[in-house]
Amino acid sequence: MSVYRGCDVPPDLWYDVPRDVWLRPMDDGTITLGMTDAAQTRAGKVLHILFKKPGRHLDAGQSTATIETAKWAGPFPTPVAGMVVATNEAGFTADILVANRDPYGAGWLVRLAPDAWAPAEAGLLTGEAAIAVYDARIDALGLTCFRCAD
Repeated sequence: MSVYRGCDVPPDLWYDVPRDVWLRPMDDGTITLGMTDAAQTRAGKVLHILFKKPGRHLDAGQSTATIETAKWAGPFPTPVAGMVVATNEAGFTADILVANRDPYGAGWLVRLAPDAWAPAEAGLLTGEAAIAVYDARIDALGLTCFRCAD
């Protein structure tokens, strides 16, 4: 785990840094996506989320969900093309702040079956490279991350 100015950037995930999206390849070939710690901090408390339905195919850059927060409303994009196979609608129904509390665990948003998994070709970063870019981004934004407490 790498924490910088309170912002957690797990080195084992892939990141679309400009969009603040993390991706976790799963053993079954699917990819789980969520918002980064920096994203949940910048957006504020989640108020509402509307997911795309499972079975829908999305191109890279298309929205997997629409998120409304205390400070922002907009799309949650996928950096890779694929079919939506699951959403975390039940998790957000049970606790709308789940992504604010646990962005890399219970606060995941969508699971995709990717058309192809070529993360470097999609411009995604992982490991030390992702951490270095995120540290610079956090500095540029003057960001200090925090999470909602129970």
